[in-house]
Amino acid sequence: MENSHKQIFNGKKELIYIGNTYKNKPCGAGTSFYPDGTIYQEGIFGIKGILMGREYYPDGKLRFAGVYGLNHGYGPNYPEYGVYKDREGKEVFSGFFEMSFSQIGFPRVRSPADYGSILQEEAPVIHYLMWDDAK
Repeated sequence: MENSHKQIFNGKKELIYIGNTYKNKPCGAGTSFYPDGTIYQEGIFGIKGILMGREYYPDGKLRFAGVYGLNHGYGPNYPEYGVYKDREGKEVFSGFFEMSFSQIGFPRVRSPADYGSILQEEAPVIHYLMWDDAK
Protein backbone atom coordinates (compact mmCIF):
# COMPACT_ATOMS: atom_id res chain seq x y z
CA MET A 1 0.00 0.00 0.00
CA GLU A 2 1.49 3.34 -1.05
CA ASN A 3 -0.80 5.55 1.08
CA SER A 4 -0.74 4.95 4.80
CA HIS A 5 -0.52 6.55 8.22
CA LYS A 6 2.84 5.80 9.80
CA GLN A 7 5.79 6.84 11.88
CA ILE A 8 9.13 7.63 10.20
CA PHE A 9 12.40 7.38 12.13
CA ASN A 10 15.90 8.61 11.29
CA GLY A 11 19.03 6.43 11.37
CA LYS A 12 19.36 7.00 15.12
CA LYS A 13 15.84 5.60 15.66
CA GLU A 14 14.49 9.06 16.58
CA LEU A 15 10.91 9.80 15.50
CA ILE A 16 11.01 12.52 12.84
CA TYR A 17 7.48 12.28 11.38
CA ILE A 18 4.09 10.84 12.15
CA GLY A 19 1.11 11.12 9.83
CA ASN A 20 -0.06 10.34 6.34
CA THR A 21 2.51 9.15 3.84
CA TYR A 22 2.82 8.29 0.17
CA LYS A 23 5.68 5.99 -0.89
CA ASN A 24 6.93 6.14 2.72
CA LYS A 25 7.35 9.93 2.61
CA PRO A 26 5.28 12.65 4.34
CA CYS A 27 2.17 13.43 2.29
CA GLY A 28 -1.06 14.73 3.79
CA ALA A 29 -1.79 15.67 7.40
CA GLY A 30 1.14 15.08 9.72
CA THR A 31 3.69 16.31 12.23
CA SER A 32 7.48 16.37 11.98
CA PHE A 33 9.83 16.51 14.95
CA TYR A 34 13.25 17.70 16.00
CA PRO A 35 15.45 14.80 17.18
CA ASP A 36 14.60 15.60 20.83
CA GLY A 37 10.87 15.11 20.16
CA THR A 38 9.86 18.79 20.00
CA ILE A 39 7.45 19.55 17.15
CA TYR A 40 9.20 21.05 14.12
CA GLN A 41 6.30 21.38 11.67
CA GLU A 42 2.64 20.36 11.66
CA GLY A 43 0.11 20.65 8.90
CA ILE A 44 -0.32 19.40 5.35
CA PHE A 45 2.73 17.93 3.63
CA GLY A 46 3.28 17.27 -0.05
CA ILE A 47 5.96 17.65 -2.68
CA LYS A 48 9.12 19.18 -1.16
CA GLY A 49 7.74 19.38 2.38
CA ILE A 50 5.10 21.34 4.21
CA LEU A 51 2.44 23.17 2.18
CA MET A 52 0.25 24.65 4.92
CA GLY A 53 0.60 24.72 8.66
CA ARG A 54 2.96 25.75 11.42
CA GLU A 55 6.71 25.70 12.00
CA TYR A 56 8.32 25.93 15.42
CA TYR A 57 11.70 26.88 16.86
CA PRO A 58 13.62 24.12 18.67
CA ASP A 59 12.35 25.45 22.03
CA GLY A 60 8.74 24.87 20.91
CA LYS A 61 7.79 28.50 20.23
CA LEU A 62 5.92 29.25 17.02
CA ARG A 63 8.06 30.59 14.15
CA PHE A 64 5.57 30.65 11.24
CA ALA A 65 1.91 29.84 10.66
CA GLY A 66 0.42 30.01 7.20
CA VAL A 67 0.80 28.85 3.61
CA TYR A 68 4.02 27.74 1.97
CA GLY A 69 4.91 28.26 -1.67
CA LEU A 70 5.63 25.11 -3.69
CA ASN A 71 9.22 25.46 -4.87
CA HIS A 72 9.66 24.36 -8.48
CA GLY A 73 13.45 24.91 -8.32
CA TYR A 74 16.17 23.60 -6.04
CA GLY A 75 15.49 23.63 -2.33
CA PRO A 76 12.54 23.47 0.03
CA ASN A 77 9.12 25.06 0.02
CA TYR A 78 9.08 28.56 1.47
CA PRO A 79 6.77 30.74 3.58
CA GLU A 80 4.41 32.55 1.23
CA TYR A 81 1.67 34.06 3.37
CA GLY A 82 1.18 34.04 7.10
CA VAL A 83 2.41 35.17 10.50
CA TYR A 84 6.07 35.17 11.52
CA LYS A 85 7.15 35.38 15.17
CA ASP A 86 10.64 35.92 16.58
CA ARG A 87 12.32 33.59 19.07
CA GLU A 88 10.75 35.48 21.99
CA GLY A 89 7.25 34.86 20.61
CA LYS A 90 6.61 38.44 19.42
CA GLU A 91 4.69 38.78 16.15
CA VAL A 92 7.10 40.43 13.72
CA PHE A 93 5.23 40.16 10.43
CA SER A 94 1.88 39.22 8.97
CA GLY A 95 1.09 39.08 5.26
CA PHE A 96 2.77 38.06 2.01
CA PHE A 97 6.48 37.25 2.18
CA GLU A 98 8.80 38.75 -0.43
CA MET A 99 11.10 36.09 -1.88
CA SER A 100 14.11 35.90 -4.17
CA PHE A 101 15.53 32.79 -5.80
CA SER A 102 19.07 31.82 -6.77
CA GLN A 103 19.85 30.79 -10.35
CA ILE A 104 19.03 27.19 -9.42
CA GLY A 105 15.84 28.21 -7.63
CA PHE A 106 16.86 28.06 -3.95
CA PRO A 107 14.46 30.35 -2.03
CA ARG A 108 15.49 33.23 0.24
CA VAL A 109 13.16 35.44 2.26
CA ARG A 110 13.80 39.10 1.40
CA SER A 111 11.02 40.52 3.56
CA PRO A 112 10.68 40.28 6.48
CA ALA A 113 14.47 40.74 6.47
CA ASP A 114 15.09 39.14 9.87
CA TYR A 115 13.34 35.84 9.00
CA GLY A 116 16.69 34.21 8.36
CA SER A 117 17.33 30.96 6.55
CA ILE A 118 14.44 28.94 5.16
CA LEU A 119 15.98 25.86 6.79
CA GLN A 120 16.64 26.21 10.49
CA GLU A 121 20.09 24.88 11.46
CA GLU A 122 18.51 22.46 13.91
CA ALA A 123 15.89 21.19 11.45
CA PRO A 124 15.61 17.40 11.13
CA VAL A 125 16.66 15.73 7.90
CA ILE A 126 13.49 14.35 6.34
CA HIS A 127 13.22 12.80 2.89
CA TYR A 128 10.17 14.51 1.43
CA LEU A 129 8.08 13.55 -1.55
CA MET A 130 9.71 14.81 -4.75
CA TRP A 131 8.39 15.43 -8.25
CA ASP A 132 9.53 11.98 -9.48
CA ASP A 133 7.69 10.26 -6.61
CA ALA A 134 4.41 11.82 -7.70
CA LYS A 135 4.52 10.30 -11.19
